[in-house]
Amino acid sequence: MLTFRHQFTAASGLVQIGTTQLTAREVEDAGLWEILQSPGPAVGPWGLFDQLLDSSTTEFRFREPLGQAREVKTALSGLFGRFVARAYATRHLGLTHFAHIRSPPMRLSGPLRGELRRTLGRRGDLPDWVSWGALRGAAIIEAKGCHDRSGPRQTLRRAFAQAERAEIWAGRGLAPFKRYAIATRWGFSAPLDWVPMLWVQDPDENGGEVSTEELREAQAGIIRLHYANLLDRLGHIELAAALRDLVSTRFRNRRAAAMSRAITAFDALPAREVSGGRFPTPQDELVGGFVTRGGVLPDASITRADQEALSRLKLRPAFVGVERAVLKLALLGDIDRLENHKAIAALRVGEEDVPRDNGTGGWIVRLDEGEAFVK
Repeated sequence: MLTFRHQFTAASGLVQIGTTQLTAREVEDAGLWEILQSPGPAVGPWGLFDQLLDSSTTEFRFREPLGQAREVKTALSGLFGRFVARAYATRHLGLTHFAHIRSPPMRLSGPLRGELRRTLGRRGDLPDWVSWGALRGAAIIEAKGCHDRSGPRQTLRRAFAQAERAEIWAGRGLAPFKRYAIATRWGFSAPLDWVPMLWVQDPDENGGEVSTEELREAQAGIIRLHYANLLDRLGHIELAAALRDLVSTRFRNRRAAAMSRAITAFDALPAREVSGGRFPTPQDELVGGFVTRGGVLPDASITRADQEALSRLKLRPAFVGVERAVLKLALLGDIDRLENHKAIAALRVGEEDVPRDNGTGGWIVRLDEGEAFVK
């Protein structure tokens, strides 16, 4: 476990100061989920922090500053800040499904008019994610990393202002949701002794009067977008497109057609079984794809011999996938059964640093670390 100095400002205004912990694996895995769900090259970031972190301390300290020029420091701080914030939001806030916020209004449910909207009168950059978790419901999150000597106070203030620029609507009313601003100040061991800090601000948004059906459908939209963005990058384009249509289509007959396409695409998906290795493996088949340091592999027929060859070549192969049964619940929008999904109980501080369901039915199985092989 790696430690940050932690400050959490609750919705009530109460400030809690202490420490919080994440593992390098959690941050790397969160980074891969983030990369796979974003435009651009999809490469595996694992092993990156092993080269950068100071192994002589239990704090999340880099051996030396990230780059020399301010532009480089800012870029790397922003990137790693997203990885850390997503890992923190999953482990400590119980938020599991993430969809990147694009230009509003961003449709979350067609027939029931669920949308993410820009807050009236608030200009500027929008926050990073609209998110959902069975333990928290819906949330809007802005993440920032910084390398300021004085700490993340100013960065947190900017993140909070950015988080306030979007809101979630369900039907004709403002939905209840949480807002989170998460700022990380990196720790370094040399040449300056900087302590790593992670500060969080958590205001509530009580929302107006919306029906349970309207709220559930908006939440289902966040969940479907989470899987659509992931499956698209892993090569399951037809199902990804159908899931997006389920979110965006307003007319019920077109929505029924989109559901039919989604079920047809789902039934045709190839699925993989994970077995062997020294860690627990998923009991259900996984829908996903192989990822290496060089990106997503297009060939779905990769054999065990291929996996071993990729490992010998130090390409760090992994299989990234979603449990088939959980993906079916997301497709159908069955929020109640998703909330009772067995993996929610696994989101506990102090759990052993092993591969596990991240609360979405999603697994990252690293094939060169003795975890398992995929067949």
